[in-house]
Amino acid sequence: MTLPTAVSEPPAIPLDRVAALEDLTLTAWPCLRTIHHDGWVLRFARGHTGRANSVNVLAPGVLALKEKVAFAEQRYRDQSLDPMFRLTPLCPPELDGELERQGYALDNPSLVQVLDGLPPAGPDLPGVRVESRPSPEWIDAYAGMTGLSATRRSALAAILDAIAPATLYAAAVEDGEIRSVALGVVDRGHVGIFDVATRPDCRGQGLAGRVVGTLLRRAAGLGAASAYLQVAAPNAPALAVYGRLGFRTLYPYHYRRKAL
Repeated sequence: MTLPTAVSEPPAIPLDRVAALEDLTLTAWPCLRTIHHDGWVLRFARGHTGRANSVNVLAPGVLALKEKVAFAEQRYRDQSLDPMFRLTPLCPPELDGELERQGYALDNPSLVQVLDGLPPAGPDLPGVRVESRPSPEWIDAYAGMTGLSATRRSALAAILDAIAPATLYAAAVEDGEIRSVALGVVDRGHVGIFDVATRPDCRGQGLAGRVVGTLLRRAAGLGAASAYLQVAAPNAPALAVYGRLGFRTLYPYHYRRKAL
């Protein structure tokens, strides 16, 4: 007689660490306008990036869920933006179903990954330069690599200008041209990695690994002991790069969006 194989439960997501990382992310990637409403933070940034233009849940609150969704939806419509919610493990479990019932479509499933223990501080990796402020060339390179419109480019520049903690802007340069970029934000012993992009004709050459690796070394020199980043779940090439650097997934999140 063959006994059924026991199915192990997935490890519980540490909500205290999720809350700490969400707090770091809200600081590291600011928006341009904010409304706080009963434990929810409504963020607006002219449509550039989901996390800067979505509802983020920080606390349960006391108001009725449908009432809060209606309030948020109208505020985004007032800004001519699609109403959007960023759903993390901190959200009440009934929120996702309520948004689905109201016609909010699933959008951009993503992962938060962490690296516990950075490589020791050391020289920048070959071909990588780092600056403490974003040069126009860095912004132009990122905008070109990601196809940003003029409006989104302007919003990006405003967001970068609003970042309060220490910043590190890395660029892989070859033949005088920027071929890959990444941003590191150092805050409270952590470095958040943002805006990793590589020119399409230069992908697969290890450039993203070099710019991110350099940011980790620089951040260690500024006192950071761990790193975090956010990546689209279907982005296999990016996941492979981060895996080689030692990152592991801590928790998933996704968006719910309703078209205007």
